Amino acid sequence: MLDIEHKWNVGVWPLVVGYVLSAALTLGAYFLDSSLWIFVLAGTQALVQAVLFLHVGLESKPHWYLISFLFLLLVVVVVVGGSLWIMYNLNYQMMPMQM
Repeated sequence: MLDIEHKWNVGVWPLVVGYVLSAALTLGAYFLDSSLWIFVLAGTQALVQAVLFLHVGLESKPHWYLISFLFLLLVVVVVVGGSLWIMYNLNYQMMPMQM
């Protein structure tokens, strides 16, 4: 079934495909826990979920939804990056002095 207003498929198959891909990427990240590939799998999973579940980029006026989604990503990057920066700085400041 096709949603005429938004022009995306509202059937059950995109949800099933998204669920299977998300589960496979999660299991892949679980088994590659000490590798750099976990970031690639996490980014791919975020992209799969954004397209198949949130329908980002598939709207009739995608630029507004895409801009708000990119702003959300910017806020997440700033919060996570700032938290990591603060934790690194605290770890550096709390190290004992070498004599």
